[in-house]
Amino acid sequence: MRTIALLAAVALCSGAAEFTTYIGDTNDYRVARVVADAAGNTYIAGSRIALPALGGFGAFLLQYAESFVMKLDATGKIVLFTVFSGKGADAINDLAIDSAGNIYVAGSTSSVNLPLHNALQSTPGPGFIVKFNPDATQMIFSTYFPGSINAMAIDAAGNVYVTGTTISPAFPVTAGLPAGQVGFSVPSVFGAFLTKISAAGDKIVYSTVIAGHGKDCGAGSSCFLSTRNTAGVAVAVDAAGNAYLAGNTNTNDLPSTTGAFLEKGTGAFVAKVNAAGTGLAYLTLVGATNYILVPFNNPANTASALAVDAAGNAYLAGFTNDPRFPATAGAYQPTFDGPAIPAEYPGPPSDAFVAKLNPAGSAMVWATFIGGKDADRANAVAVDGSGNVWVTGTTASPDFPNAQGWSQGSDFVAGLNASGTTLPYAARYPNDTVAQTIAVDAAGTLHVAGSSGMVSTIAPSQKPTMRIFGIGNAAYGALSGRITPSEIVSIYGPHIGPLTSATATPDSSGAFPTSLAGVQVLLNDGAIPLLYVSDSQINAAIPSAFAGALTTQMRITSSGANSSNFAPTVIASDPQVFQNADGSAKAVNQDGTINSADHPAKAGSILSIWATGLGAMFSDFLLGSPSVNCQVYTGQTPLNVLYCGQAPGLVAGVVQVNFQLPALGAGLITLGAGARSSNPVQIFVQ
Repeated sequence: MRTIALLAAVALCSGAAEFTTYIGDTNDYRVARVVADAAGNTYIAGSRIALPALGGFGAFLLQYAESFVMKLDATGKIVLFTVFSGKGADAINDLAIDSAGNIYVAGSTSSVNLPLHNALQSTPGPGFIVKFNPDATQMIFSTYFPGSINAMAIDAAGNVYVTGTTISPAFPVTAGLPAGQVGFSVPSVFGAFLTKISAAGDKIVYSTVIAGHGKDCGAGSSCFLSTRNTAGVAVAVDAAGNAYLAGNTNTNDLPSTTGAFLEKGTGAFVAKVNAAGTGLAYLTLVGATNYILVPFNNPANTASALAVDAAGNAYLAGFTNDPRFPATAGAYQPTFDGPAIPAEYPGPPSDAFVAKLNPAGSAMVWATFIGGKDADRANAVAVDGSGNVWVTGTTASPDFPNAQGWSQGSDFVAGLNASGTTLPYAARYPNDTVAQTIAVDAAGTLHVAGSSGMVSTIAPSQKPTMRIFGIGNAAYGALSGRITPSEIVSIYGPHIGPLTSATATPDSSGAFPTSLAGVQVLLNDGAIPLLYVSDSQINAAIPSAFAGALTTQMRITSSGANSSNFAPTVIASDPQVFQNADGSAKAVNQDGTINSADHPAKAGSILSIWATGLGAMFSDFLLGSPSVNCQVYTGQTPLNVLYCGQAPGLVAGVVQVNFQLPALGAGLITLGAGARSSNPVQIFVQ
């Protein structure tokens, strides 16, 4: 949570070289995956969302997505960037690199005009696969695929393995492998697919669909009409060419194999296809606990990610609210950190989990929870050359392990030793900076990214390097590397300020200091006003003079130490509304009471909210009263804005918005300025 002292108490957000960089620009970037090569380069792939020159709700209606691939060298410098798209919504969901440096991407698309080359399927379909040469100047092949692809892997020969979910009865299936019946029927049935495609991209080597049909819906209830869902979420391949699929199902009758660790269950599962593609080596469930909300079922175990080692052990990561999850004796955390199992939905808050399954799929080598008393989940997993296991994810637990951490943010990186008995590394990071994806290179350096475009390398054996780890609108929103003129921002990083925090006060003219407790933030070598400084967070004001700036460099000096340069992108606006911990707006009713569930506003009355990031307004950061253009929406309906300008008595850059509620009231509102709108925020109306 980010805030500033003038609205509420300032608080912290909930030997190898290291870097942190923002890969984005004026568009919104969504990172899907990072991978690392033997030289320590970082490859990133995902989608970027282009916004039109239209503010408010309309910006969400007219945006479109295109796929991108990027390569950073070991210092974080961009050395390769390419875009792949049609005229619809295209999203890369996974990325792989072969030993020759060729780049493979796969994902989902709504475009009917993707650029194709040596295509296996030219008919537009929900998925796509592309193989680029090492500098991404040529497509070796590019093809549609009959299913939306969630994950991919490649083997030493360059064969491609993909997984996802399909409802198509015509999805290809080859002899010897499960051919689950799927389709729009009563009930509708979705299945997980695993397909191997030749290195030339010209044929399907083998393919399977795994689906179930039975569901547990609670005593005396029927779920005859409810959808059966089985989906593949991760795929990996070992040195011998065996392929591994991780997925989730709400059914209870997947085609498990005799002798598997758990032949009957629901939720997370792992399947292994032999190298010849002629049959399942194993298919095992992970657990059987199911929380019933009649007539719906809610499996307690969810797989997120998968990795395999050279010996064929499979490492599964995800999250569980199952006290019966098969954690092993002697593991780092063998018991669930939560209440006893309830009979029905909702279950307790989840813990993250990591499990190592033996090559036969018959037993857990080890399995452990990782978590605290609130919700925790693992999103990604990687195994290093020594067998240590690295996971990233999110946590809401105040007691989540944080031995190497410098932040109390919701993202985490954790490292388990090869036997799963200890957690030598555990660190929390600022929100949206590391939780999306992780890779580890031959030197043991971790390559991580958040979903919104922050990419970092971490040397876990070293103390954190003083650096900027992300910048966010001080009111709300994901961390990124973007700034807006006249915006109050929160800057996060390890050891960027004093151990004892300090809060600034304006001088007699209303100006805030550019040096506070030995700290300066330099933007293009000019010091900017500071509001608050601490060891891991600085709140500062971006001057309006940066409107239209083409390049920027930010660095921090603190008690004689200097951070590396960080290059934020300047955008025209990024409005966000100051919020309470429950996600409701900091708002005041027309009668002067604080807007809350106990004191809702009257329909048709005037409500006041506060925001920042609406764009350039001021010549400097003095107290003043200029106005800006903005719009408040409920759904798609614009509301009557009576005032949108400098908040009287508060630091410049904090905007007060007075608007009239509709006669029928409203629950969620957004604030628009320029081409962008805020995250929706809750208001209370009677």
